Amino acid sequence: MKVSLNWLKNYVTLPAGTTAQELALKLTMSTVEVEGVEEQGKNLEGIVVGKVQKVSAHPNADKLKVCQVDIGEKLLQVVCGGSNVKENMLVALAKIGSRVKWHGEGELIELKPATIRGVDSEGMICAAEEIGLDERFPAKEEKEILNLSSLHRLKPGMTLSKALGLDDTIIEIDNKSMTNRPDLWGHYGLSREIAALYRNRLAKYNPPEIKPGKEKKISVEVEDFKMCPRYMVVEVGNVRVAPSPPWLQEKLLAVGLRPINNIVDITNYVMLDLGEPLHAFDANLFKADKIIVRKAKDGEEFITLDHQKHKSDSSMLMIADKEKAVALAGVMGCLDSGISAETQKVVFEAANFEAFTIRHTAVKLGLRTDASARFEKSLDPNLCALALRKAVQLTLELCPEAVVTSNVADESHFYLQQGPMEISLSFLNKKIGLEMDKKQVVGILERLGFVVKTKKDLLSVAIPTWRATKDISIPEDLVEEVARIYGYDNIKTSLPSFSIIPPEKNILRGLENQVRELLVLNQGYTEVYNYSFISAAEVQKLGDKLENYVALDNPLSKEKPFLRRHLLTNLLENTARNLEYVDELKILEIGKTFLPEKPGIRAGEKSDELLPRQDSFLNAVFAAKKNVFPFKEVRAAAEVVLQKLGYKWQATELPEIYNWQHPTRSVGIEVQNVLVGQIYEVNPLIVQNFGLEEKVGVLEINLTELSEKKLEPAVFEPVPIYPEIVRDLAVVLSQEITHAEIVKTILEVDPLLKKVELFDVYEGENIKKDFKSMAYHLILANQERTLTANEAEEALNKVIKTLQNKFKAEVRS
Repeated sequence: MKVSLNWLKNYVTLPAGTTAQELALKLTMSTVEVEGVEEQGKNLEGIVVGKVQKVSAHPNADKLKVCQVDIGEKLLQVVCGGSNVKENMLVALAKIGSRVKWHGEGELIELKPATIRGVDSEGMICAAEEIGLDERFPAKEEKEILNLSSLHRLKPGMTLSKALGLDDTIIEIDNKSMTNRPDLWGHYGLSREIAALYRNRLAKYNPPEIKPGKEKKISVEVEDFKMCPRYMVVEVGNVRVAPSPPWLQEKLLAVGLRPINNIVDITNYVMLDLGEPLHAFDANLFKADKIIVRKAKDGEEFITLDHQKHKSDSSMLMIADKEKAVALAGVMGCLDSGISAETQKVVFEAANFEAFTIRHTAVKLGLRTDASARFEKSLDPNLCALALRKAVQLTLELCPEAVVTSNVADESHFYLQQGPMEISLSFLNKKIGLEMDKKQVVGILERLGFVVKTKKDLLSVAIPTWRATKDISIPEDLVEEVARIYGYDNIKTSLPSFSIIPPEKNILRGLENQVRELLVLNQGYTEVYNYSFISAAEVQKLGDKLENYVALDNPLSKEKPFLRRHLLTNLLENTARNLEYVDELKILEIGKTFLPEKPGIRAGEKSDELLPRQDSFLNAVFAAKKNVFPFKEVRAAAEVVLQKLGYKWQATELPEIYNWQHPTRSVGIEVQNVLVGQIYEVNPLIVQNFGLEEKVGVLEINLTELSEKKLEPAVFEPVPIYPEIVRDLAVVLSQEITHAEIVKTILEVDPLLKKVELFDVYEGENIKKDFKSMAYHLILANQERTLTANEAEEALNKVIKTLQNKFKAEVRS
């Protein structure tokens, strides 16, 4: 949330000499987290309002003009190329020494005296983009200078920052740091906090009472006071919708809101001022004599002010007349009752809505607004009356002919005055770790608006309504109030005295870090992070079925309502985007997947529902434009990872080949007789669905499964001093015979056979039905001498004969 320092000063006076940075630090240490402080007019130093007194043609350039500009203290001669410069025009003039962006581009440069085509120029008449004001004053044509003539109260020589209301400091507060403080979502509430911190007086917020009109009688019907504890409306007639005066526009722009028109701006101003959202309806666009606050109907359609169509359900709250809905309560108004240039009668709404209802509605519809952000924090219902009075006061000031034409309808059913909370001074001091006296504690609480009565060691504390909705509810909350105003930085730190039990080692986290390091540092992979959500279209592209995925009841994005069960989908999207810029791509992701068929932990203490198991997976993807065999690349990565981690593994035949896997270039990774991963090429048809033409190799390991395997003790094997001999063998055999059986059989044939590696599986043309071709590297070695070619051939022939006899295998040439 952005806060204007000038706005705060309307209600509280800071001690002399206090800077914005000092205020920001004090707020951060006691109340909210300040993310930044911005001096609005910092880049406008040396830029003033000038009045063009005379415009002459440049003697040596057709497109330039020589201008005499009054800046109050003197007349300056300036050469200008602006297409719209003319006499008596008010302009932004940058004096020598000020800094501007030349033609709105590049870095800021310091202006120096210049001679342009033989004519001296003592400054620069600026375009909006040259001084960073192009968003506020968009140019209508090329080479147009900033025309300030339409603004009131400007005089030559006035600093531009003051002229435009930019002599302000904006303090940006992290919204998350004040979710428990509904009273701080407006300038007045924050001023109250600052007054307590500095022991200063807070100005009263007391707009005049509304004098009801007699032209119309408005009634309000609230169906459920739990969902809407208070609802107030009043009608104002003879309204003329027009642009807001400069002071109001400047206030809104300073904190990041775009001015729209005087009525809408009034509602936004009051929201930012008091923290209470308001809404304005065009009274002629609905039957405003009776307003109904009701639950929405299932499937009820409506179009909001942002021109988006929505469907509601009965968990939501609507504002309606007898015939139609006119607003989604607490979130946004409907388009067909909004304020327009033709509006003459306005109905102002000030309401209080249940926080859960508004939060649920905003999330379900994906419609977060400034209003919903405040309502979902549990606002004080007493703000409604103050906000409505302020809105009417401003309307009557900005529209002198406007009059209140109705009664002030107020339907309310709320009770915030909880009984006094009792807390002992000894309890408070024990919690804080100080010895504070009663006078000091009472003083702090009273500065914050609490009413305190004392009886010996006991304090009886009445909670103000603006802190009673959900903020202050237990004695420990009062302890926090005293401690933070006293100053956490004033409390001396002391180490607690108790035995420390080291936390249990997180094996999975350590494994993830090791894998990440091995692939990134040793293999040149780049780690990526993707969201855990995917769309139905992405599931379809992968060739999978939607019923295999967990669907979210309240997705953050309507486009991606499912939880991923694979990392591959997003990685293929990453690959398609990045291969446009590189010839070879190695990326990996380590993240959770969601498997509904594998139940995990319980959803809650009182719930029997089991959440889907969330296993941690590694997916490493290799793809290249040149002619490569990506299966070999990712298999090499698997070798490095598993070997370095100390796991003995073997390639095995997969029990099932999925649609996205290549039917003949897919193998499993088996550790301790359990399938923990896969190495495969992506099916070419699936690759095309993602806009790729290249082959894509994938290494996939279930790190959760792998972390549950105990490492076997390493056995020392001497480094071979004699060379190995490798022979390749491809055999055709029945699909019923597993890879593990073949490897076991081969290794038993001859002691010279040290290792067997599967490098290809093929089914298709020239292979009989129900048969497959499996190709192996056979590695032979002798620890005591160099093998001969004849010995290798003899061993190979033994292997062939054994496979033929045992499995009826056929050697494939």
